Amino acid sequence: MKRKRSKQVYPVQFKLDVLHFRKKTGASLQETAIAFHVNNSSLIANWTRIFNKEGVEGLRGKAKGRPSMSKNLKKRRPKPKNP
Repeated sequence: MKRKRSKQVYPVQFKLDVLHFRKKTGASLQETAIAFHVNNSSLIANWTRIFNKEGVEGLRGKAKGRPSMSKNLKKRRPKPKNP
């Protein structure tokens, strides 16, 4: 059995190259995935959607994980005082 790869992270420039190739040649998602050795053609569809909506900044990705608590501490209400 082949060992499953860990999640592949693609650089922004690679994503732009893939999208440019697809636009220039009119290749399908599957053809583009094969040409660039991307395992899942739906990734390219997601990159296209994100690029059209948010531009290059969207392709950079967002910070993952839970936001820090320090920002939320300021928003808390003070505890009521007991008489």
